[in-house]
Amino acid sequence: MAVCGLAADFEPATLTRLHPLGGRAGSVVEVEILGTKLATATGVEFDGKDLVWEQTTERAEGRVRGLVSIAPGAALGGHMLRVMTSQGPTPSLVFNVGQFPSFVEGEQRAVPSLPVEIYGRLEGAADIDTYWFSVGAGERWLFDFQAMEAGAAVEARMILLDRNGERIAFNDDRDDYDENPLIEHTFTAGGVYGVRLDQYRGPRGFTFGKNNAYLLRIAQLPRVRAVAPLGARRGSAARFRLMGSGLASVTKVYLTELRRGEYARMTYPYTMPIRFREDPAANPRIDGTVVSASEGRVEASFAIPAGASLGLWKLWVAGASGVAEGPRVEIDDVVEISEGGTLPSSFPFAVNGVLSQPREWDTYSIAAKAGVPIYVSTLSAQLGGPHLDTVLTLLDTKGKKLAENDDVVAGWGGLLGNPDSSLFFTPAVDETLQLVVRDRLKRGGELYPYRLRFASRRPGFQLFTTPENLTVKRGGTAVLKVHLVREMGFAGEVEVWVTGVEGLHGKFRTDQLFEPNADGADMLIPQMEFRVSGLDTAGVVPLRVGGKAADGTVVEGHTATMIGPIYQGDWNFFRRPVAGITLTVVE
Repeated sequence: MAVCGLAADFEPATLTRLHPLGGRAGSVVEVEILGTKLATATGVEFDGKDLVWEQTTERAEGRVRGLVSIAPGAALGGHMLRVMTSQGPTPSLVFNVGQFPSFVEGEQRAVPSLPVEIYGRLEGAADIDTYWFSVGAGERWLFDFQAMEAGAAVEARMILLDRNGERIAFNDDRDDYDENPLIEHTFTAGGVYGVRLDQYRGPRGFTFGKNNAYLLRIAQLPRVRAVAPLGARRGSAARFRLMGSGLASVTKVYLTELRRGEYARMTYPYTMPIRFREDPAANPRIDGTVVSASEGRVEASFAIPAGASLGLWKLWVAGASGVAEGPRVEIDDVVEISEGGTLPSSFPFAVNGVLSQPREWDTYSIAAKAGVPIYVSTLSAQLGGPHLDTVLTLLDTKGKKLAENDDVVAGWGGLLGNPDSSLFFTPAVDETLQLVVRDRLKRGGELYPYRLRFASRRPGFQLFTTPENLTVKRGGTAVLKVHLVREMGFAGEVEVWVTGVEGLHGKFRTDQLFEPNADGADMLIPQMEFRVSGLDTAGVVPLRVGGKAADGTVVEGHTATMIGPIYQGDWNFFRRPVAGITLTVVE
C-alpha cells in the first residue's frame, strides 16, 4: 500500500564531509568521513573499480575512517562515493584523484618540494592556513584552490606572500562563475614564499560548518581558460582553439567522456546535455593532434569517431609539467554551423561563435514559419566559460523585439540559475527573424565563446526527486519528494506517477509556480510528497518517476547528489546526476 502523506518513521545515514578530499593516483590514502548514523557502516562504494575501500580503521556514530587504494591509471578529477551501512546506503560525496605528491594538512606548514597537492580544511570561522615553499627566480607557478566544485562547501580567498609576510598577489574568485581562487605568478627572485588561505566571511557572517575541506595544487601546469568552438559533430574532423597561459609546453591533447563526478555546474532547469546513467567501465578517450602551440594558444585537431557518445566531453592538455583540464565541449549529431554561416531552414542545428570584441552583437537570420515553435539556448558558462553572460533577443523584420532572455533562471547558484540563456517563441506568420547574441555587460574577447543550440519545441517542464537514495525499514515508511521545474512560459497542470511501488499518483496544479522567492535568494519550487509504506521484503527496488502535461508531453524524473549547502540555509547546493532512483528496504 502506498498513499500520499507527509512524514517518514526512519532516518537513514547521512554524510557531511570527506577529508582529505582525495589522493594521488597510485597511492593508498587514509580518509575520514563525517556524518550521522554511521556506526553500522560496512564499507564504502565508489563509482568505478579504480578506487577501492581496502580497510575500515574506525567506525562510530558520526565518523568512519579507512584506507582507500587508488589505481595508478585512475581517471583524474572527481569520483563519487557513498558509505554502505546495514541501514542502507548514504547519499554521495566527491573524492578527487590527483597526479602530484601530496600531504595532508597538519602541524607542518613547510612544503618539502614542488609540485604538490595539499589537502586541508578550514575549521571554524577563525581558521587561516599558511604554507611556505621555495622557488627559483623566473619560475612560473599556478596556485589552484579547489573546494566548491570538488565536493566541499568552503569559499576562500588566497594571498601570496613574500618571506616577510607581505602580500604580493591576491585572488578571491578565479572568474565570474567559479568561486575557487587561483593565482598564476612568475617569481622575479628566488627564495622562500608563502600562500595563505582565509575563509570568505562576508557581510552575513557565513560559516561552512563541517563541509570545509579543500585541495590546494601548486604546480607549473598550463592553464586552459577557454576553447572554441564549444562543440563538434561525431564522425567529423574538428579543429579546436585553446586559449590560456603556459600553453607552449603542451604536447598532447585529448577528450574524455564526462563522468558523473564531473558535472560541477548542473543546475535546474538544466539546458546542457546530462547523462543520467552509470559511468562506462573504461572512460572513453579521443586523442587529438597538437597543430601549433604558443604561450597563450594551442591549435588542435580531432577526428571525432562516428560511434562517440553524444553529450559532454572534457578537454585535457598534457606536457612535461603534467596534465591540466580544460572546459567541456558537446559532441552531437546535428548540423554544425560556424559563426557567419547560413543557418539551415529546418531544426535542429548548432552554431559556434565568439563575441571577439567588446560591445559586439552577433546577428543570425532565422527563416521562421507560422506555428512552428523556435527554441534557442546558449552554452558557455555551463561548460566552463569564464566570463560570458549571454542575452538573446529575437527581432522581427522591422526591428521590433519579439522575445528576449538573459538567464535560464535569474540569479546564479549551485542549485538554480545560470547565466546562459534559453528563449522560446512561436511565430504567427512566415517571416525572417533576427536573433541577436550579446554579453549582458557588453564585454568581448577571445575568452567569450558561445554555442547556440536551435530546436523546435515549446516550453516544457522537468522533474527531480529527493532524497538521492530513498531508504525504508521493512514494514516502515519513507517519503519521496518530487519537485516540478517549469521552463519559462510553461503553464498548466502536470500529472505525476511513480512506478516500482503501487498507488503513487498525484497532480501539480496550474497555480503551483516555479519562481523567485520574496527574499530574492532562492526559488519557490513546487513539490509533491509520496508516503511509501507497507513494503515487507528487504532489497533494492528501482523506481521511475514520470510526468505528463495537458498537451501530452511526457518527461522522466531524475535524481541527483546534493553537496552543500554552500552557505547557511538549504538552498544553494552543487549537484551531480545519479544514474537511477532507487528504494532500499532494510531490516
